Amino acid sequence: MKIRLDHIHRLNLHALLGAQRGDLATMRALWALQDKLALTSEEEKTIELKREVVSGQVRAIWNPMLVLPPIDFEFSDVEGAHIRAALKAWNSYGANVDRQWLQPLLQAVCPGGLR
Repeated sequence: MKIRLDHIHRLNLHALLGAQRGDLATMRALWALQDKLALTSEEEKTIELKREVVSGQVRAIWNPMLVLPPIDFEFSDVEGAHIRAALKAWNSYGANVDRQWLQPLLQAVCPGGLR
């Protein structure tokens, strides 16, 4: 699966993958995906990315006026399955808040929709 992701997709998908649970093999696969999606230190500086801890959870914040160009990513079938599973399993989406980044990501990852 080849998809183009901007920094907002990457940051949110990284967070969703980090919220998943599974056995050790699953965790290692998810960590590898997170490493693949992670912004470089230069990209973090460009968008003024900061991390803060809220209620014991790390939250990423950045300057929404600053942007990075989208990047093409190639994911194996197994990686794509992990991404689809994370998108499907998350039960805390906000209809208005997440639509901007989630809808284009779903169209790219799951063109037929999630079932």
